[in-house]
Amino acid sequence: MKYKEYVVEKGKLDLLSSLKALNKKILSEKLEEFGVSDIYELKDFILNLFEHSLNVAKDDEFTNIYFKWLLDNENTKYTFVNEQDIEALIVFIYNNGREYDYYIPTEIKQIINNTLNAMTLEAQFNLEYACNTPIIKDLKGLLETLSVNDLKNIGRLLHVNRLSNKPKKEVVKIVYSALTDEDKLTNLIENLVDKEFNLLEALMKNKGTIQDNNISVDIYHILYLTGLVFIFKRADKFYISMTDDIYNVMKKINLKRMRPIIEKNTKVYNLARAMVELYGVVSSSYLDDYYNSYYDEEDSISSSLLFCGRIDNIDIIRDGYNLYFVHKIFRNRELDQLFNDIISRQEKIKRKNIELEELLKYSDYNYYEETKAKSKFKKYLIKKEIPVDVIEVIIKIISDMYRLGNSYIGASIDMLQECGVKITDKNIDGVIIYLTEIYNNSRIWVNNGWTPIEMRKEYCSNHSPIDFN
Repeated sequence: MKYKEYVVEKGKLDLLSSLKALNKKILSEKLEEFGVSDIYELKDFILNLFEHSLNVAKDDEFTNIYFKWLLDNENTKYTFVNEQDIEALIVFIYNNGREYDYYIPTEIKQIINNTLNAMTLEAQFNLEYACNTPIIKDLKGLLETLSVNDLKNIGRLLHVNRLSNKPKKEVVKIVYSALTDEDKLTNLIENLVDKEFNLLEALMKNKGTIQDNNISVDIYHILYLTGLVFIFKRADKFYISMTDDIYNVMKKINLKRMRPIIEKNTKVYNLARAMVELYGVVSSSYLDDYYNSYYDEEDSISSSLLFCGRIDNIDIIRDGYNLYFVHKIFRNRELDQLFNDIISRQEKIKRKNIELEELLKYSDYNYYEETKAKSKFKKYLIKKEIPVDVIEVIIKIISDMYRLGNSYIGASIDMLQECGVKITDKNIDGVIIYLTEIYNNSRIWVNNGWTPIEMRKEYCSNHSPIDFN
């Protein structure tokens, strides 16, 4: 057993008790590694670092799957747990008398539950069955394992609207009929983007099943929700598969002729996602203009706009004759006021002429740009003996906070203290200077990718007033 030195005697399940049960040598090494003086500081450090790390990664659905699975399979074989989580003291291993199992300290479980509760309904549906599905190659048998609500969700995505007030047996029959109808399946495939379409092609080349431990949830998400594929895990390996019924219908469909449709769908998908990330709200006509501008194509994209509604961070809202794509961070605000705010803001901020590939960079949640200001702050933190791995987490959190434009420097100070950076009357002015320099050189999405420094230079060169409020 590789992690035998991490084995504890299972007793109280809180983190402090779990740390006290650790091998003294391991405990001493962790105190030194995390730069803390005692077990109480170690407990606080682990909780704060885990919470911040999980918040940074919470939009990654595979992360959500893993931690949901971790909760559901507690007190099972430790070999199912990521090695990093054992070393980070997020999970603890114990001997149940026959083999080694794991448990999660109560505080860690609370953090995971709080994070998962913020997931979308679609993601919750996806996670409920992922990796727990029995290997059933018969479609009807697979559908029978689902709840009526889940079956209705598949029906809704397939535009089947006659499922209300029907018994489960009949709902299974209707959904089965829709999923094995060649025309309906063709229409569904014509609404995919390249990453999903490529997965379908790969499945067909591999007789309906692929083994891949690194497959992204983002790729198979819509295929899973519509019942085209199912996920299972056996012997530490993840598989994505089709039932024989779906596979046999798919063999009748000419996927090659759909490639031009998929390519256009993908262009619209990428452009809508990027522009909503930058502008907050985009109208369909505005998106149409930008599509023609970026791709030099004159035909309308209205037939492809259905995709945008299933991008995780976008809501589609109709207001009279107009169709708007709205960033979900605004979804709890009054609609009319939202539009007024966005329109007003865009008139005040001169748009930067951005090429499409550069535009797409800012839409990526993992986007990170190294700057001199960040490098200076890293050197400062190293001098303060903050561990290198913690510094990387700190800088990523600050980068996301400033890029998304939804946090102030005061929040950064709080985060730094929670991560072990001591802020005193003597050093706070210096820390604020570092943070202000990082902020002023950050590409902020609500400024259309402009940094505050660039906006100031634009103002000075044009001598025209820009309202930064």
